[in-house]
Amino acid sequence: MNVPTYEQVDELPRHLERVVPPEFIDENGHVNIGRYLELGGTALWLRCQRELGMPDDYIAQRGLSTFTAEHHLTYHSEVLEGHDVSVRVRLVGRSGKVLHAVCLIVDETHRRLACTMETTIVHMDMTSRRPVDFPDEVAALIDAALEADDLSWPAPVCGAMGVRRR
Repeated sequence: MNVPTYEQVDELPRHLERVVPPEFIDENGHVNIGRYLELGGTALWLRCQRELGMPDDYIAQRGLSTFTAEHHLTYHSEVLEGHDVSVRVRLVGRSGKVLHAVCLIVDETHRRLACTMETTIVHMDMTSRRPVDFPDEVAALIDAALEADDLSWPAPVCGAMGVRRR
């Protein structure tokens, strides 16, 4: 896995920012694994809502949503209570029904990458509870975001995840 520098990651917009609260800390004195999933998952959800055509009322209005299919977490440095963190979501690829992304969780206090959370999400029909294609307008927004996220440095992916192309 290629680990990007802080300067490279900083090319991406911040989709989530916060200060690490005491309740995020585990018995080892650093951020608990579940909180990394929460940070990355929340940032990805926010990007889908704000930029990819799946707003707050997507489920209620269209009967559609996304389900997480797979995660891969890699830790690069510790994050402690009181640190400022941000999450940047970089889209990597898609098929008709699946989106592949990597959430870069950054320790802003020390200007370093703390964790990468690679994820695949599946677009779902909430009535049938089965995968369905992204609507055309959502697919177009995802494709535009994929193009914008095609940076000069490789996405830090594990190589074991992805999407099957039709």
